[in-house]
Amino acid sequence: MVPIEEEAVEAARKTSTNSAYALKFVGAAFSNMAASAISNPLDICASLPVPGARANAFWSVGLEMARTEGVASLMGGFSASMLREVVYSGIRLGAYEYFKDKIYDASKGALSREGIGLKLAAATISATIGSALANPADLVKVRMQAYYPEGSPYRNMRHAFSAIWGSGAYGTGGVAGGLRALYRGADATTIRGIVLSTSQICSYDQVKQTMKTHGVMQEGIALHFVASMFAGLFCSITSNPVDVVKVRLMNDKAREIKGALDCIKTIMTREGPLAFYKGFGMCWARLGTHTTVTFLIFERVRLLFGIDAM
Repeated sequence: MVPIEEEAVEAARKTSTNSAYALKFVGAAFSNMAASAISNPLDICASLPVPGARANAFWSVGLEMARTEGVASLMGGFSASMLREVVYSGIRLGAYEYFKDKIYDASKGALSREGIGLKLAAATISATIGSALANPADLVKVRMQAYYPEGSPYRNMRHAFSAIWGSGAYGTGGVAGGLRALYRGADATTIRGIVLSTSQICSYDQVKQTMKTHGVMQEGIALHFVASMFAGLFCSITSNPVDVVKVRLMNDKAREIKGALDCIKTIMTREGPLAFYKGFGMCWARLGTHTTVTFLIFERVRLLFGIDAM
């Protein structure tokens, strides 16, 4: 029999571990919300360019929008963006270490804790769950941040949700039709979430580990900054093509595109492979900023919560 004292210690350890996982979720959600708030204007500029902007340069787009529609126009879709980050990023980053620990335990030593395989598996699972659950908020965010020559058709996030639901539920669509409308582009969203998370989170984790192992840098803000810069560049390179497909699917209100594969085929046929890297400068500016701010805040929040650095 296991002594009562040992049972109490084990129960306390499990409670402490579960509390740490919960705090990591809170820290991940908060840090990504803060990063999204800072990068929201870049998200807006990444949408269709405003007429009159020079050469589609995103700075020109932003300045033109601020001049013609006011500075507040650069924060369009902010509420939907915050909701998305709570669900999507709270899970994909906040649950990353949970799945990393569970997969490692399940492997019974077959996987190395320092190995890239374990990191990729954990990031893939957490990103799949987070992306799938957050698709409606992601769809609303994309629609609210899109450029409309006649002005946005959405008054606020609640109205956008209602309008998109209604577009599918109207007539004989019912609840199933409404859900299908809110989950438009879910395949591309999930793929994008997996690609971005595995390249962003895993590269940050791996760069930190490598630099510390080889004595290049020690744990601290400087290491967090350097690792997050690498992660921002890497995830921009890998996710830009998926971003192009995802945004086109979500903005396809007429449903002319049959799905992610059809969208890829259409782009390849009509525009060529380089079309998948349209707007890369904007993508890097946006994701690079978001990634750096996210990890810097996430590591600070962990420190405040009394949790070891990632």
